[in-house]
Amino acid sequence: MEDELPTRWEIELEFVQSLSNIQYLNYLAQNNYLTNPEFLNYLNYLNYWKQPQYVKYLVYPNCLHILTLLQNEEFRKNIVNPEFMNTVMNDMVKRWSDNDIEAFELPNENATNGNGHAGNENGVSENGVDGNGINGDLNGNVEINGNGNGVKEDNDISMSV
Repeated sequence: MEDELPTRWEIELEFVQSLSNIQYLNYLAQNNYLTNPEFLNYLNYLNYWKQPQYVKYLVYPNCLHILTLLQNEEFRKNIVNPEFMNTVMNDMVKRWSDNDIEAFELPNENATNGNGHAGNENGVSENGVDGNGINGDLNGNVEINGNGNGVKEDNDISMSV
């Protein structure tokens, strides 16, 4: 039997998860994919992965956060900048390492939302800090904090999504 080609669903699953690779996002920006209207429409189409019946198949759920950020023109313009790319990448690594440390600690029920993270069920505290240095509010404003501590510094980036 010949090898079967992957289904559209499998291709889309693999692609949406590839958005977790910040260096790949930088490649897409350098090669003008993030300014191509057809590609931007495709990214918008991929938002269906945020629905519960699809999200359960994701191995890298942070790709959904990146997919949301990619809807913002300022983020798409900035990701080509190596410093910005490194800030986002370091933020993600810090979040992963913090989550690894939290896995070995007993959660304090008063300080967490039941999933080991401070804040609401989405991991966002009342002030909008999601624990990874990417802060947001319900109005779509996003701030990327280079050190991940929620403290505004000179090299931080603010935008509205």
